[in-house]
Amino acid sequence: MACKNCPKRRFEKKREVIMKKLRPSCLECVKKHIAQAIILLKESISGYPEHLWLAIGHLAEAEEESIKNYPQFADKIRKDRLELMNNKGEESNLLLLIKEIMELEKK
Repeated sequence: MACKNCPKRRFEKKREVIMKKLRPSCLECVKKHIAQAIILLKESISGYPEHLWLAIGHLAEAEEESIKNYPQFADKIRKDRLELMNNKGEESNLLLLIKEIMELEKK
């Protein structure tokens, strides 16, 4: 049996609560937040290191915006956001996320 306080269980519980409260996902909004994160990430590399956290915040917004109808995609955003936090913005494939959204929109 899993521990009630383990991070994975807390994340799953939080997701259950979020899923009940959220409005349907908007892929346009998800693209907007990811695009803003890309711009802020470039600024963080160009001499404004504090902008890294603004980019991370936009990714969190994109994740929350997509979770209702696209939970697997929200997981990808979360994974990239956590990698960005651990690597301090050194590597990013956020543009691939936008391309993937464009493919989702075709369906």
